[in-house]
Amino acid sequence: MAPIVAPITGPMSGSGTRPRIEHLESQMSLNAYLYFDGQCEAAFTFYEKILDGKIVMMLRYGDAPSTQPVTSTQPVTPSQRVSGATDQIMHARLLVDGGCLMGSDYPPGRSQLPGGYRVNISLTDPAEVERVFAELTRGGTVSMPLAETFFAHKFGMLEDRFGTSWMINCEKAAVIQKAPSKPFTISRAFDAPRDLVWACFTEPARIQKWWGPKGVSVIAANMDLRPGGSYHYGMRMPDGKEMWGKFVYREITHPSRLVFINAFSDAQGCLTRHPRAPSWPLETLSTYEFAEAGGKTTFTVTWTPWNATAAEQAAFDVGHDGMRHGWTATMDQLAAYLVNA
Repeated sequence: MAPIVAPITGPMSGSGTRPRIEHLESQMSLNAYLYFDGQCEAAFTFYEKILDGKIVMMLRYGDAPSTQPVTSTQPVTPSQRVSGATDQIMHARLLVDGGCLMGSDYPPGRSQLPGGYRVNISLTDPAEVERVFAELTRGGTVSMPLAETFFAHKFGMLEDRFGTSWMINCEKAAVIQKAPSKPFTISRAFDAPRDLVWACFTEPARIQKWWGPKGVSVIAANMDLRPGGSYHYGMRMPDGKEMWGKFVYREITHPSRLVFINAFSDAQGCLTRHPRAPSWPLETLSTYEFAEAGGKTTFTVTWTPWNATAAEQAAFDVGHDGMRHGWTATMDQLAAYLVNA
């Protein structure tokens, strides 16, 4: 794979405008993949309800052409179709708060349940930990009762009724090591009332008309504007490549303040690393503030790494010039849009 040279700009860029040599095609998404002995659909439906997620794919073995192998050595045979085995799940995908859980039933005749793993759920609310633990335990087995430990307000382990091993965790704040914060901040005064500027950030139809530096087009804008909801969007860059991002809202105070976790994602909404800067923080905390005076609105962005490592914090700190350039170009676009909005 040959490296290419490309400038990195825009409100999600996190790097300067100077050329940077990167392998753009090299991206990684790390997800748990669960196997079941005919219970995948029931299990994922169960997890979707408990974890407040959304099943975005449920592909059955019977959906594959009869001549298409399920694996490299095992085609779906007519006898398996008659037996009903093709009603089982070949691939399922569940999105949960920016994360992705995948799974399937074993191919017919090849059942071998895995071991030596646990799927971890980290939560910040002890009450929510208790709820999730209790729900997953129903019909299952507790291997470590939920209790306080030296590193967690609540921690427990269990095997649910489908055979999946879970670890439920609510860490104590002192255990989460964060690098020293060096926030990025930028402001701009717009000759427009606050309600209109607010709408430009909270109405997808408006966002699509101005978001991003010049030459960038928004190709998807799916918004669920509520605390805990998300905004999943896609952009097509001037060179034709796509870039996806996702907000998860933490605070919405109309019309003065938006707070959300900001991350790169793929087209399905699973979090990914920065496609051109692998040391960039996986998640950042963004605060948008809208202040009105004399019919004008001052918009302020404050941006900090979220649960970053020291290396990620350093990458964020040295990227301030690039962020400033990207946001300046983006707010130029907003100012032009507001003239006729």
